Amino acid sequence: MSDDHLDNSQITVATFSSLPTMKIVLVAPLSLLATALHAFSPSSPVVLRSVSSSVRLKATASADESSSLSSDVTKDSSSTCRRSFLVGASGTIAAAAFSLQQPALAADDGKHQSVCVVGCNGRTGTEVVKYLLAKNEPVRATSRTGEYNDAASIPAGAMFEQLVCDVTDDNSVKLACANAKAVIFAASASKNGGTPAAVDNAGLVNVAKACIDANVPHLVVVSSGAVTKPSSPVYQFLNLFGKIMEEKNKGEDAVRKLYAQHNSNLGEGGQKLTYTIIRPGGLTLDPPRGVEAIELNQGDTKSGRLARADVAALCVESLYYPQLTGETTFECYDADTGAPLATVGLSNIAKKKTDGEAFVSGFERRGITYKELFTGLQKDAE
Repeated sequence: MSDDHLDNSQITVATFSSLPTMKIVLVAPLSLLATALHAFSPSSPVVLRSVSSSVRLKATASADESSSLSSDVTKDSSSTCRRSFLVGASGTIAAAAFSLQQPALAADDGKHQSVCVVGCNGRTGTEVVKYLLAKNEPVRATSRTGEYNDAASIPAGAMFEQLVCDVTDDNSVKLACANAKAVIFAASASKNGGTPAAVDNAGLVNVAKACIDANVPHLVVVSSGAVTKPSSPVYQFLNLFGKIMEEKNKGEDAVRKLYAQHNSNLGEGGQKLTYTIIRPGGLTLDPPRGVEAIELNQGDTKSGRLARADVAALCVESLYYPQLTGETTFECYDADTGAPLATVGLSNIAKKKTDGEAFVSGFERRGITYKELFTGLQKDAE
């Protein structure tokens, strides 16, 4: 983020001693930061000093306290393909004002405070974090390295935490999911991150178990269209890469089973938890087209193309309507690119619009708001 919008004398660094071990980056006017830090840890000594606008706050504290609110923004190595997300102090205030008009994402009596994004440095995970921050949500961005790749794009005043989460390591997964009010799983197999079996299947299962153990109210999973149709050309092509479609499907099934078991065996005082599985079509780096361009489908019979930024919006917006999106699985794509699985691969490669193709599954959903878009989704059978 450029600091040109802020007066250097108002940029502050705070040093305080009683926060949990974490890496925090805060950029804020002096008066706002002082107020926030006092509320965050009123009993802790806080030292504020002015620094140049190129410096950002980093704080480290003792390891014997539990972690708190945080957030992060990520960026993939193909940064030249992305629109920058530069927000000054005025942009943060606008985002906060905008968020007041949105449904509240419950914090479960204050125990669950941040949204954890697993796979924050992937291309979709990057967009998820950007969308959360634009809505003024505190975010815990996690990756194998524990580092966010584009700290320069953090909006002023954002709560920002970077945390290690290797989905193949149970302990790091548990720490990442602890005290989150929601978790968005945007990780997938990669050369350095692990195989489809390790990440898209077993890694997803590790995250789902950690969410259930920690009573995280909502888990959102980014999967893929066509994962249940092994005879489709899309499945057959993509599955050549480490059987990724097969492993994604296994991971999906395991999540549904885990949540069904948990919710059917609630003891006294037990909390019902939920999940949402989102199956995008062909992912692009195009600018988002927004809710009115999107079509949802169920049954895995239809797909198309969709900007990663619009997938991110669906992930986050689904958290605001758990009564509509909880325990559901749906496909998503731009409505004017929707086509049956038998032909969608070719139309995606050709970047073809498919308005003229008359294929109706009967489960399509459209809307001018996300609430309308999600209304009518069928719950998964247990």
